[in-house]
Amino acid sequence: MSHTIRITGTEDAVATIAALTTRVIAEGGHKGHDLETVGRIITSDTVLDTIRTAYDRRIANGATPKDAVTAVGQSLIAHYCNSAGIPTAPADDALTQDETTADPAAVSSR
Repeated sequence: MSHTIRITGTEDAVATIAALTTRVIAEGGHKGHDLETVGRIITSDTVLDTIRTAYDRRIANGATPKDAVTAVGQSLIAHYCNSAGIPTAPADDALTQDETTADPAAVSSR
């Protein structure tokens, strides 16, 4: 499903990145990383300031708002997962792993 998100400034981008990142990490189903717990971490002042700085830097370097949101979000997810010991796979590899399938009944539970 596709959603249109209107980014009119840095604060819109920060909120969007924090919300989407929280949802993606929580949907991973890793013990101790539910929506509430991840949300509390991602919305800390330190993390929000880091998101804001990274987004502004990418925009200043010529990125579009969409590209900046995507890049900062991906970086934040990778950092969170690495810090929490959650295994990750590069985006290209995730699409080619054996357990990746279009049949929901064939997906192994976590």
